Amino acid sequence: MGIVLFYVAQAQNTEFDNFIQQKQQKWATYKDAKQKAWADFRDKLNKEYADKMSHQWTSCRVSAAIPIPKRQEPPKPVVKTSQTPVPTQAVSYNEFVPAVVCLTPRPSQPIAHPSDESDATYTFSFHSTPCKVHLQKEMAFSLSNIYENTVAEAWRYLSSAGYDIITDDCLNYREQLDLNDWGYIELTKQLSQTFLDEHSNEATLMQAYLLVQSGYKVRLARGGDKLVILIPFTTDIYGYSFLWLNGEKNYILDDDKDNSNYYVFDSKFEGERTASMNFKSAPRFFDESTSRKIFSSRRYPEVTANISTNRNLIAFYNSCPITNDWASYSRASLSKKVKRALYPILKKQIAGKSEADAANVLLNFVQTAFDYQTDQEQFGYERPLFGDELFYYPYSDCEDRSILFSILVRDLLGLEVVLLNYPGHLATAVKFNEEVPGYYLLANGKNYVICDPTYIGAPVGDCMPQFVGTSAVIVEIGD
Repeated sequence: MGIVLFYVAQAQNTEFDNFIQQKQQKWATYKDAKQKAWADFRDKLNKEYADKMSHQWTSCRVSAAIPIPKRQEPPKPVVKTSQTPVPTQAVSYNEFVPAVVCLTPRPSQPIAHPSDESDATYTFSFHSTPCKVHLQKEMAFSLSNIYENTVAEAWRYLSSAGYDIITDDCLNYREQLDLNDWGYIELTKQLSQTFLDEHSNEATLMQAYLLVQSGYKVRLARGGDKLVILIPFTTDIYGYSFLWLNGEKNYILDDDKDNSNYYVFDSKFEGERTASMNFKSAPRFFDESTSRKIFSSRRYPEVTANISTNRNLIAFYNSCPITNDWASYSRASLSKKVKRALYPILKKQIAGKSEADAANVLLNFVQTAFDYQTDQEQFGYERPLFGDELFYYPYSDCEDRSILFSILVRDLLGLEVVLLNYPGHLATAVKFNEEVPGYYLLANGKNYVICDPTYIGAPVGDCMPQFVGTSAVIVEIGD
């Protein structure tokens, strides 16, 4: 009987193995068919795109870069001396700016690595972070000129020379390094200029190809003997010349100051999306620590942290264009390096406290742990700081402190924060889940209690005296 059961079990196992094998074969066949369909679709798009590229490009004049706006002279930090209770009083605002939803560009069709891909790789460094892509020396190309037919032919070469794999490699680094769109644009630029000659037309075309295949809205242009990339953003960026195309600013990211006129290839690629300066988190680069600094709260001396930052992250932030999107600076949050040094100390101090008392701990830290200078005094121009930069540069001003406070409240208290943009001043307001006395704004059915990180010693709910009767623009931060 045991022998019979053994053979029955063996037959069942064989039947099950065959069933699994059939399923795997069907899945492999389906997967190969889907991948071929995706590749065929991209090939079709690139062929049509190159055909359009060979037609005459359109003449377009350059618009001068928008200079960084000069804000009114901000108020120097005011020290609260009176201990009188803060009145609970509604204050007015003149505009509510909702958070912008930014969709990350994606390829028009998924990109799959072929099973027989070469092991040959090309290594380059991006902000001291080693990166490796499936690129071979034989894949380099050259342009005899930058006229329509020559550029179109090079595009056909790029779309047939295995650059899909490189695009996928770059997209993987976008995820691994938590890069925003600007970071991805810089990554593809670094790869292209390292692999080909720096500032060459070949490098520009290679970068344009990688960005287009990645789903970014990109336009090509030539001025004189130089190709340039044009990229629109969801928000204004300062300091870059641009061309108006279809009512949209297309920024010249490698500007040639000698050219006032360009010939533009203005054609849409399937599924393209506009880039943004939005961050979902702080990018992650190879860590090269800066010198440590001590940051202490005056009212809560237990809140003292010894913090260093990553100079590669600081260098990246320094490369980012200045924008009019205040909320993007808050959404970048803090690096994991700074969070590891600071957050356990703050969490210990706010544990068990009410929302208002916990917010007061965070507020006093931001008010008193940093030395103050205006951007004009420190940099000679307006320059909002990302969170990590407050722990690197010697000084910060009102917008920098408001950005940091908004990060701490969102991360450590889980509360909604908005930025209050006054003439020449930036503060914050918090939507508490409990009743908190003080000056507040009622917007969209929500009470936002004012918290001013530059009103030294002022508690939650207090407003700098000169702004009590001033209407602010409420800037929603969003997710």
